[in-house]
Order: sequence, then structure tokens, then C-alpha cells
Amino acid sequence: MTHHLIRAAILTGFAMFIVYLDHTGEMMLYIAPRMELYVKLSALGLHAAAVYQIYAALQKRLGRAAPSCDCEHEPSPSIFKNIIIYGLFVFPLLLGFLVPTGTLGSALASKKGVSLSGIEGVERAPATSTKDNSLDSLFPYDEYTEAHAAYGKQLYTQPTISVPEVQFIETLTTLDLYREAFIGKQVEITGFVYREEDMGKERFAVSRFAMNCCSADALPYGLMIIWPKAMDYVEDEWISVKGSFTTSTYLDNEIITLEALKVERIKAPESPYVYPDFDFGL
Repeated sequence: MTHHLIRAAILTGFAMFIVYLDHTGEMMLYIAPRMELYVKLSALGLHAAAVYQIYAALQKRLGRAAPSCDCEHEPSPSIFKNIIIYGLFVFPLLLGFLVPTGTLGSALASKKGVSLSGIEGVERAPATSTKDNSLDSLFPYDEYTEAHAAYGKQLYTQPTISVPEVQFIETLTTLDLYREAFIGKQVEITGFVYREEDMGKERFAVSRFAMNCCSADALPYGLMIIWPKAMDYVEDEWISVKGSFTTSTYLDNEIITLEALKVERIKAPESPYVYPDFDFGL
């Protein structure tokens, strides 16, 4: 009976943790919005399982427990072993409730490595001829980059290209694919400050973590910034940067870069993450 009640308490605890995250709005710090419905539904399943454990405990209390199935899943008689097993579930649950929720930042970005060119694996378009500046020639494409070319044409006509939260990754990828077309354009981006030792005193990256399903698969993306007062900004500080689009060399690679014209400190957004746009190009 005791084991059934312990299991019921643990299951209820996890269900209540999901309810707590939903109530406080912190669920977005753990999972992508498209996964929230499934997680909320899982709380109902956990509650149902907890109710069954309570029912099983009452049945055992009344001497009506179901006969053993001889599949050796009965609790161990060892108290120490049971403490270890249940502790594997109780400990992370306590951490969830007691430890303040934090966001991913520079410390993890340095371990995962920040992508400074958008989605990797998409081949960049070849340089275009300066004699023909039509949109079609500036934005050549194949079957894999057709959507980016169409999006690039839209961005090209804008006086200031804003890298939005929606399509953050897709915008950086498009700017990288067609970097020659965007040279000299005004670009604006927001994110947290990320810095590596090799960047020196006049460069840093403005970065965002992109989440696909949950925080475990989040990867950092960013844009290199050149600014004489770069050292005035500390890591993980949120800023908005407006600058002139260009390229520079970093670690022997040519990367897209902003020569900053204006840098402003801003408050961290309610949701610090960006998400892939699965409707991009449709």
C-alpha cells in the first residue's frame, strides 16, 4: 500500500509541476509552443495514473489486491534500494519547484558554438555579375533555396531589414546565402551579447537560441557585430543593433557582419527563444 501511495504522490507532483509551469508562463522556457498542448495533455494522463495508484492502495488496504502476475515487478524489500529508485524521480521534481528557472545564455552557447551564418548545410549562392542587377540575377536559386530567394527579394526592397523573432533563422540564412546582394543594406537585430576571446575588443555577436522541440535541442544563432565600444557591453546583456551589412573574416572564414551604427540596451523579451518557421516557403 505504501508503495502505491508514494507512486501516486510522485505522479501528482509531476502533473502539478506542468500545471505550475503553465500558470506561471514558464513552460515556454522548456518547450516550444507547438509542443505545449501535448505536455498539458500529459498532465491529465499523470493525474489518471495517480488516481489508479490510490485506487490500488485502497484495494490492498481492503484485502482486494489483484493476484500477482509472477512477472517480478514487486517492490524490493530493501529500504535503501527503494530510496534510491524513488529518489531518481523525486530529486528532479524538487529541483523543478525549488531552483529558479533560468534561460540559456553565453555559457552554453560557448559549448555548443554559435552559428554565424544561419542554417548550416545550405549551399550559398554564387557571386553575381555587377553588370546585371536585376532581382532574378541577384537571387539565383535551386530546388533547395527557392524559398530563400523569394524571401530575399522581399527583404531587398525594405529600407531597413529587421531580423524578426518569427523567421529569425530563415532571415539570417537568407542574408548569408545572398550576402553580395545585401552589402551596404541597413539591418537591425536584437539578441544577447555573446563574445569569444578571438573576437577582440571591437567585436561581439548578437545571438538567440533557436528551439525546435525543447530546451535540450536549442542551438544558438547570431550575427557578428563590429562596434568600437564593444567592450562596454557584457555577456548575456540584451541589446538592439542597427548597422550596415557587410562581411568580415573570423577564424579564417568569411562571415556576414554588421558595422554597427546604433546600439541600444533593451529588456530581455518575455520569450528569449526563437523557433523554426515550418511554414516558410509554403
